[in-house]
Amino acid sequence: RQQDNPPRQPLHQHRHLSVEDATPIQSKRITRRSSTLLIAAIVGIVLFFVVVCCALRSLGIIDVGPTSPLQETLSLLRGAVRDAEKKRRVIAVGDIHGDKDALVRALQLANVVNPDDGGVTWIGGSDIVVQIGDLLNKAEQRDEETLAYMTEIERQARAAGGAVVVTVGDHDLHNAPKLWHEMHPENDPFPSWITAAYEVDRTLFVHGSLSKIILENAGGGSLEAMIRDAGAWLSGTTGENKKPKWIGRGDGPIWSRLYSDKASDEHPHCDDDLFPLLNYLSVDRMVVGHTVRREGISSICNGKVWRIDVGLSKTESRAGNIGASEVLELREGGKVATILSTDVKLKSWKL
Repeated sequence: RQQDNPPRQPLHQHRHLSVEDATPIQSKRITRRSSTLLIAAIVGIVLFFVVVCCALRSLGIIDVGPTSPLQETLSLLRGAVRDAEKKRRVIAVGDIHGDKDALVRALQLANVVNPDDGGVTWIGGSDIVVQIGDLLNKAEQRDEETLAYMTEIERQARAAGGAVVVTVGDHDLHNAPKLWHEMHPENDPFPSWITAAYEVDRTLFVHGSLSKIILENAGGGSLEAMIRDAGAWLSGTTGENKKPKWIGRGDGPIWSRLYSDKASDEHPHCDDDLFPLLNYLSVDRMVVGHTVRREGISSICNGKVWRIDVGLSKTESRAGNIGASEVLELREGGKVATILSTDVKLKSWKL
């Protein structure tokens, strides 16, 4: 791991790791606001050309075959959209356990919320934040504050062209739906941004670990079906008896520690399970939480699995009042991973 201290963040340590070749990649970052506007403008232009193209083609005025100038122009525009998306970051945040202060520190560390107003304003533009689950703890008072804060930040992020996602953890399973409905007696639907799993930039996010065997046997080979069934149960649109059986399984994606516990350091199951699973899902890597890694964020299987639960909360770290934090930043479509961390390490992280 390499460490440096860019002038823009003098209090943070950045460890740059290329998932493919472990070589740091430096690139200029356009402002998030400009990036959002650029993407919106490009999308608008593409839509305009598509509408015009369809109209002219229906009239027989133009040919939009594979080699036509208009088709080439559309291809260039689509490439420009992909280039703009590469500027977008994906920020992965570990288990929070109802500690709002720890959540705010993590988001401030990632520069997606304003450090000057207590972190109540989203400044991340089109960035995506994935909190890996156990957002809540045990239905305590602080859980309500944490869920309310995350709900507001998600709203702001969505309005700015970004996103906030929570991959549900074992502590969230019953607490999140119950607390949500208590906070929204007007029967607002359970938020779809709290989900069983999430995939973006060829990266799969789950709270525990997902194995190919569970996907095949419990999920019928369909990750989308597992997400849909879990969402229906969490939202209350199905009865308690409709709870998907895999949700409570110790080897399921919410409870499993297949790639996060100490045993995975010695026997990570890279070849026999992970690589076939990633290939089947057409993703390049998996990000998991659920098990505290007190040495900090780490990876196994040549960067194909990232373990990001580092005990951010006071409950889990036993030293959270120090204010240390660590998150994973993915750039360049997920190809470049950077560990962002504060200078002050939690005492409990020392091996």
